[in-house]
Amino acid sequence: MSDLSAKLAVDAALAQIARLNGDLRALIHVDAARARAQVDDLDRTQATQGPLFGATFVAKDLIDVARQPTQAGSKLFGNRLAAQDAACVARLRAAGAVVLGKANMHELAAGGAVNPWFGQVINPQSVAHGTGGTSSGSAAAVAAAMCSFALGTDTGGSNRSVAAACGVYGYKPSHGLISLDGVLPTARSMDTVGIIAPSAEMISQCLRAMMDEAAATTTRPLHGRTFARITNLISSPMNAVVSEAVEFAFASISAEGGRVITFEIDAPEDLARAGIAILRYEFAQIYGDRIDRSAENVGAAVHSFLAASRQISANQYTDATALAAEHRAQWAMMLAEVDGFITPTAPGLAPDLATETTAVGRNRVPYGAAGAEFRMWANTIGIPAVAIPVPRAAGLPASVQLSGAKNSDRLLLDLAAALGRAITQKSAASSSTSTTTGT
Repeated sequence: MSDLSAKLAVDAALAQIARLNGDLRALIHVDAARARAQVDDLDRTQATQGPLFGATFVAKDLIDVARQPTQAGSKLFGNRLAAQDAACVARLRAAGAVVLGKANMHELAAGGAVNPWFGQVINPQSVAHGTGGTSSGSAAAVAAAMCSFALGTDTGGSNRSVAAACGVYGYKPSHGLISLDGVLPTARSMDTVGIIAPSAEMISQCLRAMMDEAAATTTRPLHGRTFARITNLISSPMNAVVSEAVEFAFASISAEGGRVITFEIDAPEDLARAGIAILRYEFAQIYGDRIDRSAENVGAAVHSFLAASRQISANQYTDATALAAEHRAQWAMMLAEVDGFITPTAPGLAPDLATETTAVGRNRVPYGAAGAEFRMWANTIGIPAVAIPVPRAAGLPASVQLSGAKNSDRLLLDLAAALGRAITQKSAASSSTSTTTGT
């Protein structure tokens, strides 16, 4: 990309933000002047040849961007300005990417969808629907083409839930892979910084840039790979469209020459409860006293979350961390036998804006709260996971999730890209056949 092309890309992103952000409320801070200044500086640095030269991104409001406010979607921190970039932002800038601003989020990554200070993020797929997770603005910005990709955080599934709702890819890395320096915590033993993007290829490119690794030069096909179906991981009912999307993903794998096997795990419901206990206890330890001293600067939903979190005792926390350690060992043995496993990302499609619930049969269930069963296990045991959109002929997109062994991130992203292509091709072929036969 030339310098001129980079300038045009930044200008186009800023124009899209100006056109849509007032309605979507995806971003709460935009610094157009500094974004343009960074483009002007690119040709004077080695980043001119960087792998992300001219790509644009936004960062969730937990992540420091130099000289921009980091408020965690709250008033608890006042107008705190970051002195320097978070490590992940600095790496992306060094690779030539241009940061545009900060993304809206659920307050302190614990409040509800209606942020009391910055408003509720609207889903670009449908103004009647929400985004279903704390990285709300990051996913909406990507889905609305306000940026090339976005940084979010994923402590209990919130990069993946919002990606599913908005029809994009959402990645949670292996715990410890991407530095958390310069990132406000939610629950440190489960926190990760991840990437939301229109494609798995873009996520892979971003990860390799952050790891200072060369871009992948070959693709990794599904042929000859082994994928698992974990039959007892999720016991809650799902929307029929979601169940069909999971089966469609497995059929796409088989059609490409992949192998599918089945597993069961021990006591998945206990793992879900352990994840909730760990997240809530650590949140209360980090923020409890500060919120008490400045109660007027957080919303009612955060106060409710903190009150519930304080019900978790130190002994319960110790027991939960011990259980998580047992599961990590069990899952490591199981995942050593496969390249990945497929699960639904959420029980239904994007949640209604007003209620944050999703349809499952004739009932409506909370979309975000389902994360304990559908997504949080990846955080509790520290493994990587990628939400992959499953396109539909009409209506909101569905989503499936590809997960794998800890530190298998590069392979997992390559396989997510291959699976995404296979799903899209099979879907297009199915649509073509239906049209031809008149069904």
